[in-house]
Amino acid sequence: MRSYLRSKYALPSGLTCSGRLWFGLATLLCAHFLCRPVAAIAPESPEVRELIDSGLSFLETSNEGRVDSNMRKLGGKCLVGLAFVKAGKPDHPRVKEALEEILAFMQPNHQVDVYSNGIAIVFLCELSPERHRREISWYLDLLEKRQKEVGGWGYDGNSREGFVMDTGDTSQTQYASLGYWTAYQHGFQLNSESLARLTQWLLQTQDPGGAWGYQGAVASGSQRVRQSQTGCSMLAAGLGSLLICADLLDTVPESIREESEWEKEELLLENLPPALRAARLAGQKDRPPPIQIQSDAIDPEQIPEAVELAQNWMNSNYQVDVGNYQYYYLYATERYQSFYELWSGSLDGEPQWYQDGYDYISKSQKDGGGWEQGCGQQVDTAFAILFLLRSTQKSIQASLGEGTLVGGRGLPTNVARAKLRGNAVIVDQLHTKVGEMLSMVDDEDQSQLDDLARDPTALVVENVDAAHARRLQQLIRGGEPPVRRLAVRALGRTGNLDYVPTLIYALTDPDRDVVLEARDALQFVSRRFEGFGPPDTYTDQQRYDAAEDWKTWYRSLRPSATFED
Repeated sequence: MRSYLRSKYALPSGLTCSGRLWFGLATLLCAHFLCRPVAAIAPESPEVRELIDSGLSFLETSNEGRVDSNMRKLGGKCLVGLAFVKAGKPDHPRVKEALEEILAFMQPNHQVDVYSNGIAIVFLCELSPERHRREISWYLDLLEKRQKEVGGWGYDGNSREGFVMDTGDTSQTQYASLGYWTAYQHGFQLNSESLARLTQWLLQTQDPGGAWGYQGAVASGSQRVRQSQTGCSMLAAGLGSLLICADLLDTVPESIREESEWEKEELLLENLPPALRAARLAGQKDRPPPIQIQSDAIDPEQIPEAVELAQNWMNSNYQVDVGNYQYYYLYATERYQSFYELWSGSLDGEPQWYQDGYDYISKSQKDGGGWEQGCGQQVDTAFAILFLLRSTQKSIQASLGEGTLVGGRGLPTNVARAKLRGNAVIVDQLHTKVGEMLSMVDDEDQSQLDDLARDPTALVVENVDAAHARRLQQLIRGGEPPVRRLAVRALGRTGNLDYVPTLIYALTDPDRDVVLEARDALQFVSRRFEGFGPPDTYTDQQRYDAAEDWKTWYRSLRPSATFED
């Protein structure tokens, strides 16, 4: 499955459901902003970025006021820290607070609950697995030791809220599963027997209808037994955990292998010269090998059956508003849907569940910028941010590698025109004028735009009229990352000082390539080729400082200038 998925997610666009999901070339939503009343929403959309930024701003100051009970737990602090890490702010004080808490809990007198245990592992791996190997190993060992005999994870002690504590808890097990998966992607070994017991427990606690309950009732034979307290949240938790096990064990339905067009697309590689095939391998990120288990209790064919049954249940019972623990549910949904994309190869750049979640989050934000529904305001705000960021999708993307070529992208659509330039793979791209580039954005077949995005030097900027300039400015605010980069380059190459505020705005873009393109454009326009930066390996503070320096320079030329937020 791993070689299959690597090729699947890294192959070129233009042929069925492309790897553009990972590279941001799939939907080019900006083309629809001008002609459709309702635009699809993605993590890069300005509306989403505004919500994320306001949520992070709330988390920056929320500890100064009321601190909810979950934030007194290790897991609460780790969730908040994880939100900042995923948003590209690994040096934020909230990240440092979470790390300090993790170290403090590595003491004999501290008890770590399962939620905190799993989330701490995820946080440390996302932050820096190299620097925190000792801490990750400590929490991973603790997680393995506290696994229930039945195979799941749950409350410690003799009883809690009327439950017998030898049962596994689907809600807690999902975070143990995520901790296992994340650690394994970063080179940490898992106990294969522990993974086998987890997989078996998930298969044996699925309701006949397809869902999972809160406390799993284990079937004694092949017949599923009724589960209690089922619902969308527990379905997302259980199915997400099962899909994690499927990935770790390298199971994929034969029907998907047989029906997939990706295997056919792999034949395109045979048309590449040896140097390009070598470049493909050099840029490919090797995932750790699948875990081998010695267990007759797990029939690999059971997993596809269980996944299909669960997905059918969700298709029939899905709702975005589940009441209490709403944001906990949305984050679980993003996680399960991301792993389902990985499992099925069904890639949708505009999934309805994400649109639904965005709509709910945007309408339910509190005055201070946060959210709250069951888990406390800081924790729920972190859940909402992780959902909006497509946090799990980012992690899966990182595990697969962002492309199979040294240049960091997938194979060009027309492999016959592929060649090496330095250590990057490009195509013999015909010179493309700005008007032609904008037409590509509107074209449903965006294969030419994909190739141009791989080699933006082929973009010819001359005689850009006012209408084209306005369109480019709109794309910088709302396009996909490669389109934003091309639009920034086009505006910058005009040399027109009128567009400097838009270029400064682009310095705040979440995509690093766009930021560096904006810097280069400002240096070109200003003729300050040793200008204000930011540097190639910038921090957030450095790029914000650079933006202020560029504003000061521009005001020296145009004192009445105004700038975009």
